Amino acid sequence: MLRCNVDASKGLVNGSIGHITEIIWLCFRGAKMYDTDIPSVRIDFGKEGVHLTQPKTVHFPAKYSHSTAERRILPIKLCWACTVHTMQSSIVDHAFVYLGSKLFATGQAYVALSRVKSLEGLLIEDLDCSRLTGKRPCNSDALNEMHRLRNLSTDN
Repeated sequence: MLRCNVDASKGLVNGSIGHITEIIWLCFRGAKMYDTDIPSVRIDFGKEGVHLTQPKTVHFPAKYSHSTAERRILPIKLCWACTVHTMQSSIVDHAFVYLGSKLFATGQAYVALSRVKSLEGLLIEDLDCSRLTGKRPCNSDALNEMHRLRNLSTDN
């Protein structure tokens, strides 16, 4: 997953998810680090295509604000799973969504379910309807739709 906007015009924005297809590590040296020692990676972002992601330099205040520190990093992180908050504004083909007793935020289930393109790509784990409805009155049309969708998944 990208950790920052790399090229918004190409769809390479914070939160974009892809698969690393190649690691380009020039001049590996165990004892010394040079600018060329940080690898670049080629990432397949699906419909956005395959792109070369290179290290970025990040500046941040040093301890006690005496100076600034510099760090060169690849702007990516491993992303085997994501929280609902991380996935806001993302659209995915497949999702395994937990909707059990540990849901804690209003609207969390809606955000999780609305990230998936189709029902075929959705797998719901541990559905606890009492956690979905909350304490406020619910929209009966929404509840009916939820029951209809649940029945579709049990018919298959």
